[in-house]
Amino acid sequence: MRDFVCNVWRDGFWRIVVMRNAIAEVVRIKGACNAGYRRGDKIVVNLDNACVDKKQSGNLCIFALSAILANMSRIRHEERILASCPDPATGFGGNVIFEVMKGDSEDDSASRSK
Repeated sequence: MRDFVCNVWRDGFWRIVVMRNAIAEVVRIKGACNAGYRRGDKIVVNLDNACVDKKQSGNLCIFALSAILANMSRIRHEERILASCPDPATGFGGNVIFEVMKGDSEDDSASRSK
């Protein structure tokens, strides 16, 4: 999979930024989540190989993941969006809201001054 690359102005320099991860963090829960999510839990998707990073991620609910993945492609660098799992929290389950963003790693060798 190709890298997501953009130029960002930081600390007086233009820097080439490679966005390698998409991170979804639980920010709000209504009811009790059947997957056991709690505020602060994360799902990390490696954009290089399009796989969930199991070492950095907690539980993986396939229904929540579908909502996260559907919104992930619309995010630009340093932009954050909210994604909601499809459970309406009207029965035994709970509705979980994730904040989704793309992580980055800077290529300092490619930095150039203004």
